[in-house]
Amino acid sequence: MLTELSTILVEKVGGVLHSIFMMSYSRHFWFYMLCYVGIAFIVYLSSASRNRISFAGFLFPSEIYTHKSVLMDLKFWLVILVVVHAGSFQVMFAIIHVVSGWLDNFLGLFWHAPATGVAPGLADRLIYTLAYTFFIDFGFFFMHYCQHRIRWLWAFHKVHHSASVLTPFTANRHHPVDYLIHSGFAFMMGSIAMVLFSRYHGVKIDSITLFNTSAIHFFYYMSANFRHSHIWLSFGVLNKVLVSPAMHQIHHSIAPRHHHRNFGFVFSIWDWCFQTRYLPVRQESIVVGLSDSERGYNGFLDALLRPFADSVNVLKDRAVPYGGGEG
Repeated sequence: MLTELSTILVEKVGGVLHSIFMMSYSRHFWFYMLCYVGIAFIVYLSSASRNRISFAGFLFPSEIYTHKSVLMDLKFWLVILVVVHAGSFQVMFAIIHVVSGWLDNFLGLFWHAPATGVAPGLADRLIYTLAYTFFIDFGFFFMHYCQHRIRWLWAFHKVHHSASVLTPFTANRHHPVDYLIHSGFAFMMGSIAMVLFSRYHGVKIDSITLFNTSAIHFFYYMSANFRHSHIWLSFGVLNKVLVSPAMHQIHHSIAPRHHHRNFGFVFSIWDWCFQTRYLPVRQESIVVGLSDSERGYNGFLDALLRPFADSVNVLKDRAVPYGGGEG
């Protein structure tokens, strides 16, 4: 019995590790991690730090990677992995599939798809890939905006912003409720794009992919690990179109000038439309975490459980400290 349980445990752990480091939809896919190290080395060579510290010290500063906040990141990462592999994502996608079916049936009342669908060509797939990414990205942006503006959503999202230092692991520091709401809304938007394009053509259209990942998201992930890191990486003039890692680091800043800024993920045009975009002119020194008006957490269990009580208190209109997602 013990041997069987050990075998099952090893298989489960192996499956989780495979999904983290070997699947291209994970930001910690081995290729993206290599990109992180490679780009970081280029930044290191172009910085004054190369004369004072080694590349290893530049990439993994001890004051950051020994910070207790990193341990909290890892604990929430474990919770998210359990939530995802326990089948919550399958349930979420099943619900999205049902809602997409309802939408397709509703559209069918006044929008009839071609009787014989024509196989989409390269131009169709290019347009669809861009539109699909736009829909998903807007979903991520809009829900992120709501997570900072709607108090009961902030009660859960605040966990992510409680990080006192930023490392690539901080991307996984999400309360499971926050994670599922955010992801669910974004994928719902992507599903809407799929329904609209499929009805127009009469056949399902597939995105142009690299390693089974949408090509645009693939290139996004090549620099995504810098979003939560101590390494400043700006896209310069391209910040007006794309969200650079530096722009997201500013989103985590507690400085008043950075409050409610840069909610976007891939495209910065949504922040431009909502007047929440902050374009850094040069590298800025930032402090991340929660503002003084916010109550921090006393350990992992407090961060996991208190958001439920805080959200209930908000819905009951009881006083709960709220910084509006500052930082």
